[in-house]
Amino acid sequence: MAALWTVQSVGRLYFAAVGKPGGMGMFLDVPVWYEESLVMFTMFLLLGVSGIISVLGLLARRKWGFWITVFTSVATIVFDIWGLTIQYTAALGFIVPAISLIYLYPRKTRLLATMK
Repeated sequence: MAALWTVQSVGRLYFAAVGKPGGMGMFLDVPVWYEESLVMFTMFLLLGVSGIISVLGLLARRKWGFWITVFTSVATIVFDIWGLTIQYTAALGFIVPAISLIYLYPRKTRLLATMK
């Protein structure tokens, strides 16, 4: 799971770095307003950073790593639901967060008991 989150987070950070606040539309099939590009840039940056932090927390077996992963998963799904209104490929962003929630949440009690 840490590897999946690392790939997703680095990918989001890459898109944010290349697209910059006003240029996220270069990755899309449809034109977007500057404000939409700014929202996408900000969310890609925040989700990328929080994804990396969650990976570090999970690998260190910290409870905050579990909760940041759950929060980041939900935030990513919500963001990508909005992204679907712009481009259908945003659905690809559901994969890692959905896998995370499906895997982690049913094991919550056991996992949190073994974490610091």
